Amino acid sequence: MDKLQTFVSLFDYAPLPMSYSPLDGDGRLLASFWNQSWFECFGYQPDAVQGRTGDAFGLWPDMAFRADFLQAVGADGISKTETTLRSADGSLRTVIVSARKMFADDTTLMVVSYEDVTEQRELESARRQAERTLRLFQEMVESSADAIMIIEDHRVIACNTAATRLYGMPRERLIGSHPAELSPEYQDDGESSYSAAVRLMERALAGSTEHFLWRHRRGDGSTFMADVVLNPAIDLGTDHGERGRRYVTVVRDVTEEQQAARALQDSEQRFRKLFRLAPVGLALTEAEGKVFAINRHWTQLFGYTLDDIPDTEAWWKQAYPDPAYRDAVRAKWAQATARITENDGELESAEYLVTCKDGQQRHVLIGGALIGNEVLTSYIDVTAQREARAQLQALNQSLETRELERTRDLEQAIEDLRLTQHELVRSEKLAGLGALVAGVAHELNTPIGNAVMVASTLGDLRKRFETAVSEGLRRSVLDSFLGELREASDMIEHNLRRAAELITSFKQVAVDQSSYQRRSFGIAETLHELRMTLNPTLRRAGVTLVEDIPPDLRMDSYPGPLSQVLMNIVNNAVVHAFDGRPGGTVRISGTALPGDRVRIQISDDGCGIDPDKLPRIFDPFFTTKLGRGGSGLGLHIVYTLVTELLGGSVRIESEPGTGSHAIIELPLSAPPPRAAPGDGDLPQHP
Repeated sequence: MDKLQTFVSLFDYAPLPMSYSPLDGDGRLLASFWNQSWFECFGYQPDAVQGRTGDAFGLWPDMAFRADFLQAVGADGISKTETTLRSADGSLRTVIVSARKMFADDTTLMVVSYEDVTEQRELESARRQAERTLRLFQEMVESSADAIMIIEDHRVIACNTAATRLYGMPRERLIGSHPAELSPEYQDDGESSYSAAVRLMERALAGSTEHFLWRHRRGDGSTFMADVVLNPAIDLGTDHGERGRRYVTVVRDVTEEQQAARALQDSEQRFRKLFRLAPVGLALTEAEGKVFAINRHWTQLFGYTLDDIPDTEAWWKQAYPDPAYRDAVRAKWAQATARITENDGELESAEYLVTCKDGQQRHVLIGGALIGNEVLTSYIDVTAQREARAQLQALNQSLETRELERTRDLEQAIEDLRLTQHELVRSEKLAGLGALVAGVAHELNTPIGNAVMVASTLGDLRKRFETAVSEGLRRSVLDSFLGELREASDMIEHNLRRAAELITSFKQVAVDQSSYQRRSFGIAETLHELRMTLNPTLRRAGVTLVEDIPPDLRMDSYPGPLSQVLMNIVNNAVVHAFDGRPGGTVRISGTALPGDRVRIQISDDGCGIDPDKLPRIFDPFFTTKLGRGGSGLGLHIVYTLVTELLGGSVRIESEPGTGSHAIIELPLSAPPPRAAPGDGDLPQHP
């Protein structure tokens, strides 16, 4: 008993809040006794709680935690943990609870001490929150797109990464810099950057937030305009520099913003100038209907001033005095404005009859566009155009009547021209046949003349033979006579056979050229027959014709038209290519092409053709020899025969001084004829 009394005496005066509780045999608390320090800590009154366990008056907010705590003490005899306990005023206190079982005399006690750490934990929480806030603030400053610097005693002591990018220099170079060292010598207003910087910094240090534009200089010497904010910072005392005061500087490059502002200002000035000087009437109205701008041309057009039409309602009444027409116009205008968003902000233009201030009425084309919350409306006077259109319609009706008459006259003239052209084509073809006859006659003259001369010689030989017979024929005379007779007979036979060949060729060429008979023929054979008729012309001109046609190159086509094509091209070369020259060479070559086609090329080494004449070379009546025998139809006939009847194509390539090349490409088998063209019925060149 003495031991328990001693413990109780010490317990009451212990400086640490404590309690002790006697335990029964099962370890349950029988009662709880609290010392004076505990009452002072938790605020309970002794007469209210002394002898009562904590669960009886709500000391433990978490009863499950209390049960675990008591179980640990019962099992281990000791336990220490941190928990929350409720004070007398209901507030919760953070407490470190330490419990131990002890024995005094015959009594088992549980002694508990309570260390109040509420203020300590609150300070720790506040410190952690402050550290977290500071860390977030540092991250925010570092991630800012604006340059942020802390300046102390007019020198940079800290900066974020954006500042190094903005000034184009490393952090080590920025630290310690005076703001004037980051600026040109003078600002745009002429003030020294140093004196201006000191003045602004002193004002910021005095507690004023300074906001201004400032021209800065980068590390490479280039400058930029920036928006600057100086904010006073905390006063850290004289331990930090001579004056120990700081301020925060935020710098934002506004070069692009200033350029955009200047561009916007220039755009607005241009708009105002264009609005004022536009050659059409313009009006600017607000969405509510107020008219706040009209240009000079608008007033000249209608006579109204801004005082006459302060709003659109006044405009409706004066411009459209007839109520019925006004209602129709307003309805039409309402439909147009309702569709303005569908038309990318544009008002569909429409024509209206507007009454001017002097009472005149004008037809006006009105349209516009939505600009922000304002509507720009354009007014174009089309009165004169309408009157001109009416006059034009009347004139058109008169012209249509006269045009019908002229069309009939023109159609008749075209028909007359077509008939004339057909006659000329027929004449050209007959002229070709005439040239053929003349050529053959010239060729026949030689063999027939030779035969006549030999026949005359035979007559003289006969007379000499008769004289010899009358005088007594000798064997030697008979043998000589027979030899001369045999030689003369051979010569006559040779020349007459040559004449027969010429006549046969003439008959074939004449038949071919005077008809469109289709047959199988060799191109080389046809060219050889044609050459006989061309020889006199070629010899007179001193022109050599070279044939280079494979003998096995055959066609199922129209030899007559092909002969005429070749003859016209060769004659054209003789007449034009060697004009004023002693002669030259014309070469006709043939080559088989893939797809059962053939290419025939007629080339000369003459003077060539001027480039400006090539596009018209196949046009009818086009000739450079007009008045000197040229009809202008020779190559036109070539074009029509090749492209129509023969089913091919023809082109002429030439350069002045290098000769010309007529290139004809034909199918080996001609296409079926669309119609058998007769004399003077050749197709026209397109």
